[in-house]
Amino acid sequence: MSTESLRLFIAIPIDERWREQLTEQSIALQSTLTFQKWTHPEDYHITLKFLGDTSVSQLKQIEEILVNVSENTCPFELTGKEWGIFGNPAAPSVLWAGVGGDLISLTSLYKKIDDGLEGLFVKETRNFSPHLTIARRYKGKVPFTIPDTPDSIINWSVNEIKLYQSHLQKKPMYEAIATYILGKKG
Repeated sequence: MSTESLRLFIAIPIDERWREQLTEQSIALQSTLTFQKWTHPEDYHITLKFLGDTSVSQLKQIEEILVNVSENTCPFELTGKEWGIFGNPAAPSVLWAGVGGDLISLTSLYKKIDDGLEGLFVKETRNFSPHLTIARRYKGKVPFTIPDTPDSIINWSVNEIKLYQSHLQKKPMYEAIATYILGKKG
């Protein structure tokens, strides 16, 4: 049995047009907002389940669960929404872009993954809050105010989920190691 581990998570990749829009907005804000870390545009995603350090020996089980979940989930539509924060409003820990559209299907997908992996990973106790992380750890000298960012008019069809590996010292730091197509049997 292998003791090697990978740092993994399951996520929805975002539409390329929304990535471009978020990148433009993010670059414009970096000169006025002081965050310790800005997310690399190639790393933009919507997290469904953080697995953390995962034994290579668990990959086959994870894959079987994700194949089953993806085959039994129909594609659905999402759109970008306004930006928000997590943490102290004056010095937030995370600046994020919100997600709109078919949140019922998105939440159902999240729940199927969380339930399916229950025997392998700890079940999530926090409420699911779909978002895309833009920046972390505000370090500005003045209290933070959420920037004006227009809602995206970009809708896209979510037709896949991906299993990602984190490479903590690289940019971009996330590598898709498996893709699961929604609604596709075998």
